[in-house]
Amino acid sequence: MLKHSPLNTLADLAQTDTDAAARELGRLQGLRTQAELQLNQLTQYRQEYRERMQAVAAQGMSSSRWQDFSRFLDALDQAIRQQGAALAKAEADLLAGRSHWQHQKRRLNSFDTLIARAEAKQEQVAARREQRANDEYAARLVRTAASRLSEA
Repeated sequence: MLKHSPLNTLADLAQTDTDAAARELGRLQGLRTQAELQLNQLTQYRQEYRERMQAVAAQGMSSSRWQDFSRFLDALDQAIRQQGAALAKAEADLLAGRSHWQHQKRRLNSFDTLIARAEAKQEQVAARREQRANDEYAARLVRTAASRLSEA
């Protein structure tokens, strides 16, 4: 196992970056959800206000009251448009955050793959070294046995 290799250091840094990107992605998801909730609330409030306006209008209302209702509906429409733009920005930020997290995750996976390859190579070298030592030991035993036989 590669304990203190530069690859492990880089993998640790990549893990830190991936974790930070994941936290940011969660934050962005929360902002997007909040923006959508606010837009839905504004839209619902506009619908309720419009229904109230229609109920009052059915009973008869002055032109100044009609204008007040209309101005407030216009203001609500403007707020809905602004909130729609805020939601669109939150969605774009979320997509960018997701892309950044995916990039960091791929980077981390690359380091993990490189570490696994290096460990496999290190294990292979150790296995060869052990095999060589076993072969030398077996050869030494054979030579020792052969020399004892020849001396006898």
